[in-house]
Amino acid sequence: MTSSPSSASDLPALVLDSVGRRFGALHAVSDVTLTVHTGERRAILGPNGAGKTTLFNTICGDYPPTSGKITYFGADISQLKPYRRARMGIGRTYQSSTLFNGLSVRENLYLAVRAAKFGRFSLIKAGPGHPDLARVDALAQQVRVDHILDTRIDAVSHGQRRQVEIGMALAGDPKLLMLDEPAAGLFAAERPELVALLADLPRDLTLILIEHDMDVALANSEKVTVMKDGVIVVDSTPDKVVDDPVVQAIYLGERQ
Repeated sequence: MTSSPSSASDLPALVLDSVGRRFGALHAVSDVTLTVHTGERRAILGPNGAGKTTLFNTICGDYPPTSGKITYFGADISQLKPYRRARMGIGRTYQSSTLFNGLSVRENLYLAVRAAKFGRFSLIKAGPGHPDLARVDALAQQVRVDHILDTRIDAVSHGQRRQVEIGMALAGDPKLLMLDEPAAGLFAAERPELVALLADLPRDLTLILIEHDMDVALANSEKVTVMKDGVIVVDSTPDKVVDDPVVQAIYLGERQ
């Protein structure tokens, strides 16, 4: 009896096979091998300079890998341009804000919705009842900013800006969402809202986040990958990572 071909849902969302990224003589990422399954919540931790954001940029196509292979739902995307990867369903946020300060929350989300479409450069303004406007309303509700839709971005809190950025990353209905330090700069009182937002994301959406805030990272992950000097040094579950002596030494600091 022959087995039936695997469906897309049976394939891992992301497979990194000995992926490296070099800038001249600097090996920012070296020999990273990693499998992220569909619907998995994965946190990537490590000190500054560990290679976390470079790894993100390599996956998203900002910096193509100089070695190794990146497979996304079975397709080799190693040398694809960033927009091609985005069109395939990879959404992301950045460490630095990508919002338009002179525009409202609604207008920022609307631009993201338009950018996700093939006709994204159309100058036709959407009228009442247009599906793009309905999509904006749905995104605003999903990321909990529907009460400030008509507020200018430069007048909302830092935490709300982060929520809008996540909404913009979701505009293209991604299958893989990559968040680069979503809790950076948040006050302690703002973090529970972010944790709740991430917990409510659809379970078929694969999530990878870089995070310095250990509480946020561990609350939203099933697997944790710890990097140092461009390589993976620990890959385990949150409960084991907390007590791992290597993690305590390179991420939390040596215990005295």
